Amino acid sequence: MKHKVFVSALVGASLILLVLSSCASGPKPAAPTTEEPVAQTEPIKPAPEEKPAEVTDPSKLPPDQAAEVALAAAVARAEKSRKQAFDLEVPDTFAEDWKKAETLFMTGREKAQVKTQLSYTEAAKAYNDAADAYDTLALKALPLYAEARRQEIIKARADAVKAGADQLLPEQLAAADRVADRAQAEFDTGNYYTAATTAQEARSRYIILKTGLDAYAVQQEIDRRDFAKYDAGNYSLAQQKLQTSQEAYDAGDIASAQNNAEEALLRFRLALNKGREMNASGRGQAALAERQAAQDLKANVAVRSDFERAQAVYADADQAFKAEKYDEAADLYAEAEALFADVKNTAAEKRARALEAMQAAQQKISATEDAAKKADTVLEGGSR
Repeated sequence: MKHKVFVSALVGASLILLVLSSCASGPKPAAPTTEEPVAQTEPIKPAPEEKPAEVTDPSKLPPDQAAEVALAAAVARAEKSRKQAFDLEVPDTFAEDWKKAETLFMTGREKAQVKTQLSYTEAAKAYNDAADAYDTLALKALPLYAEARRQEIIKARADAVKAGADQLLPEQLAAADRVADRAQAEFDTGNYYTAATTAQEARSRYIILKTGLDAYAVQQEIDRRDFAKYDAGNYSLAQQKLQTSQEAYDAGDIASAQNNAEEALLRFRLALNKGREMNASGRGQAALAERQAAQDLKANVAVRSDFERAQAVYADADQAFKAEKYDEAADLYAEAEALFADVKNTAAEKRARALEAMQAAQQKISATEDAAKKADTVLEGGSR
């Protein structure tokens, strides 16, 4: 009995130990899988880059900043020199040399279209060569240009003096002379751009004086011939413009002075022309009246040749009037009027003489008739 109990206890204890042993050790790990070996390869290194050969040919290199700056400076210089030579009338004075300089300038322009270091360098050289050529020509042309301007001033002054500037506008003439002297001094120092401007002012001043005096002369003719009444509007406006021109001249406003002087001359001429037209028209009407009076006396029959001569002059006057040659027409109308008056008077004299002759003849006839009657009476008395 005791033995069975012991065996049972022993078996139980063994089972417990077995269980505890299993819990303590845990599950066994799975067996590792074997991977297929792969052959190891060396990493591929990129091939070293080949550097392009360095370009040194200036005909293939793009222009650098220095080349661009040099070209811009050359272009500016050439354009300035070119304008200066042109303003000094080099194309007219030295035509062949101007063409050569132009060829250099155009070469520079063509070269500058190619964007390479070499072409920019060549373009800059061509432009600078052109500038040198223009400058040389300008120096040659300057004395000629200055002399041409001086001659223009001399002529303009002479015209102003001829119009009466030295007598009627001495102060204004002296002001123009001072400007002309300044222009000459500027030419002498080589400051030709300023000199050219000053010379133009001097010439303009002389021209203004002449224009104003021409306008004044037309005004005097209008007044002398009493023509203002025919175009009072233009006459009055011309007076205002002439006054404004003188005020602007004295104030140094040359442009305004010239514009107003020119308009004053224009307006006075319009008024004068209207007066001439109306005067010629009046002369024509007077001639026409004389012609009619001559025709009333049968002058075209009595003195036919003289009447036809007067009629021819009248026809010439009509043609001149249609051509707007009013003063010529007026003179011809006046001549025709006088001729018609002459033929009218001649016809009147012939008419008077004819009447006298007729009256004398009538008187003779009457006297003869009276004598005949008396004779008849005597005869009749004698027969008784």
